Amino acid sequence: MEPANKKSKMTSHSKFHQKNKKKYFQSNKQVLQVGQRGFFATCNINEKGCVRECYNLLNHYADILYGPEQPKETEKKQSAGETGKGSGSTNDDDDDLEAAAAKCRETLTQRKVRFQNVETGTTNCIFIRTLLDDPVGLGKHIVDDITTTGKSMSRFVLRLVPIEAVCRANMPDIIAAAGPLFDKHFLKEPTSYGIIFNHRYNQQIKRDQIILDLADLVNSKNAGNKVDLKQAKKSIIVEVLRGWCLLSVIDNYLESKKYNLVELANPSEKKSNGDAETKAEEKSVEEAKPNDEDAAEESDKDRPTDETDKASAASPAVQNE
Repeated sequence: MEPANKKSKMTSHSKFHQKNKKKYFQSNKQVLQVGQRGFFATCNINEKGCVRECYNLLNHYADILYGPEQPKETEKKQSAGETGKGSGSTNDDDDDLEAAAAKCRETLTQRKVRFQNVETGTTNCIFIRTLLDDPVGLGKHIVDDITTTGKSMSRFVLRLVPIEAVCRANMPDIIAAAGPLFDKHFLKEPTSYGIIFNHRYNQQIKRDQIILDLADLVNSKNAGNKVDLKQAKKSIIVEVLRGWCLLSVIDNYLESKKYNLVELANPSEKKSNGDAETKAEEKSVEEAKPNDEDAAEESDKDRPTDETDKASAASPAVQNE
């Protein structure tokens, strides 16, 4: 018989293995990555309900525009063929082929999903990654249909904003990601624009700095571009979530109620329901802010001074949601 101390070591080792296994499975969640496209949604408390409604909305309208989603059979056949090639090889080659096949299966499962929820690490903020080349086109179709029919098909989604680029939340990366995006929207014809900037759990990106840098970049594309805060034809969306920045340029964003689905479905009740939804979103933004004393001190330091007011006055191209 085995000694009692050996059995205790074996049981403790198995418990340790189970804990590591749990951590491994938890680390497989989808996270934000550079170069992703998708939809940024804000909600009020019920994040699970918001994610469910986003899936329903996006899949419903994507099926109408692009047809139902179908997995690629050719990729499955290629992965099956690669797994069958290593039957007569050595053990090392079999291990390599199995690892390669596992990677192929992972990529296949990611590719066949048109919309995928991604962890943002920010309260009441949802990001749905998409494989579509033009998320703005789908978002515009959703907004137009809700405006026409008066049915939003959602209870928990406050805003649903298409995002064209995801980058790291630092100025060099933001400017690098905004360059090709602005070439697409501001290079050919002069137009009016405004910048809508929000930040959550991030005190590093300064409001006046990003306003001036993005405004200079827009003006460098075409000298005829002008700032219009009330009736801008194009709105530059800048959403900073922790260490990530979401960028997009949307036409007639202000006329479309800033993609607020409730206000779009009930334009006659804008003063009652619209104000309530705006307060709810402001509450969700406040809940997303850190509550520790250090963060409070940093936020006090970041309050606008006379110099920042002058910088904003010099380039008044920004709007806050």
